[in-house]
Amino acid sequence: MAVVLTKEPKRIPRLHKPVQKRIIDYIQEDVPDHLNWFAYAMGATPLVLFVVAAVTGILMTFYYIPYPVKAYESVKEITEGVYLGWFVRGLHKLSINLMIFTLMVHLLRVFITRAYKTSGEIKWLLGAGLFFVTLAMGFTGYSLVYDQVSYWGMTVVMSMIEEIPLVGRPMAYLLRGGEEISQITLLRLYDLHTKLLPLVLVILIGAHILAIRMIGFERIDDSTKTHPFFPDHALKVGAIGVGLLILMTDLVMIFPPVVGPMADPTEVPPEITPPWYFMAVYKWITIAPREPALFCILLFSIIFVLYPFIDRFFANRGYNMVRVNIAVGTSAVMVFVVLTLWDVIRRL
Repeated sequence: MAVVLTKEPKRIPRLHKPVQKRIIDYIQEDVPDHLNWFAYAMGATPLVLFVVAAVTGILMTFYYIPYPVKAYESVKEITEGVYLGWFVRGLHKLSINLMIFTLMVHLLRVFITRAYKTSGEIKWLLGAGLFFVTLAMGFTGYSLVYDQVSYWGMTVVMSMIEEIPLVGRPMAYLLRGGEEISQITLLRLYDLHTKLLPLVLVILIGAHILAIRMIGFERIDDSTKTHPFFPDHALKVGAIGVGLLILMTDLVMIFPPVVGPMADPTEVPPEITPPWYFMAVYKWITIAPREPALFCILLFSIIFVLYPFIDRFFANRGYNMVRVNIAVGTSAVMVFVVLTLWDVIRRL
């Protein structure tokens, strides 16, 4: 009997494949099966919101003038005079606020599921950086309106920054351009909001995506099942993005942005409140002794950033970090909600 030998088909190295084939292979790579759940398809939401914020922000720079009186007048003109200006401003404001909120939810989910475990620490560090830079974006944009609420909210946040041990006072001086809030302050915040911070965000987002690409997704269970990124996961992410845009449009239509009275440095409003994402911190430093309260906030921030390494230290010593994280995460959420809604809860 003759034996027919057949050669095994030669495998084409990935780099030598046609570009179209490489793109198809890239988007169809397998991802863990738990990403089929919608709760795990929310990671791209901040990216969608950043794109909305960037586009609407660019449109508003055509009309905004970073000078105290002109700033207020230009924002009022955008809101009340420019065709669909109120809608663009509403989307911009809402996108930044939702970006902060969704980053909080995303970080909480990663924390609870311990998705930052070994080899995922770099993703956590980049995500924490994204969160802090987004907070800075929210604060600088909030301050540019230059009405009474934003001016005195900016004053409160500046005083909070000034109280940070060691670096607070020089940082506040650098942001203000002096001892007091002035025209230089507004110009510096404008430059930060429209130039430096967006650039840093783009770099961090790119680095985060690259880290996910190189390291992959952390498995939250022992299952080895996978499914292709496209179309399964990509369609869920797309559906969330479209639903988010529809929701944002509805919210802006129902609650259009407004402009309060122009900032008056000589008249302190009866109630001074910073943006909602700083209200818990503000309430904490008003009910606790100032220096210990700020030290606690600084310590909490350091622990937050370095938590994957703290987790590894205790996990290697036999601690059940799943239960620890659930307890810590639940407690942190409860404290944040109570401090944020303190005045509301007190009136009930």
